[in-house]
Amino acid sequence: MKVHLSAALKDAGYDLLDFGACELDKEDIVKDILEREPQQLDVVFECCGQREAVDQDIQLLKPGGKLVMVGIPVFTRWSFGTDDFRRKEIYIQNVRRQNESLEETLKLISDGSIKPDKMQTHTFKFEQIKEAFETVACYKDGVMKAMINF
Repeated sequence: MKVHLSAALKDAGYDLLDFGACELDKEDIVKDILEREPQQLDVVFECCGQREAVDQDIQLLKPGGKLVMVGIPVFTRWSFGTDDFRRKEIYIQNVRRQNESLEETLKLISDGSIKPDKMQTHTFKFEQIKEAFETVACYKDGVMKAMINF
């Protein structure tokens, strides 16, 4: 099963730009987005943990914009170009994923407040476990959340 990420987010009620899957080093995603949104963006979610993405995010944000850091990088220190970051007064919000919120999350799922199926973009059989981990580790095929059926 594969669901396009932007379609899943739109179904969940978010107003967002649909620029599809892209590769950071092969497309000028900043140019493409700014052509559609010349006033720049209020919020950008960084979900891949790559330095190049953060540089692009800062270019896309309008003054006072918010950069939400969700991705977990393989390195231990972020660095930013200071000119745009300082001049635009970019606000950074880190998102820490943790197991301490499981009980509350399960309550929200069971009462229908959140619908996690909208986040699931890929499903794999147990026999495909290697492919599943490679897909997630390399951010292949527009993966957002991959599930493995046992």
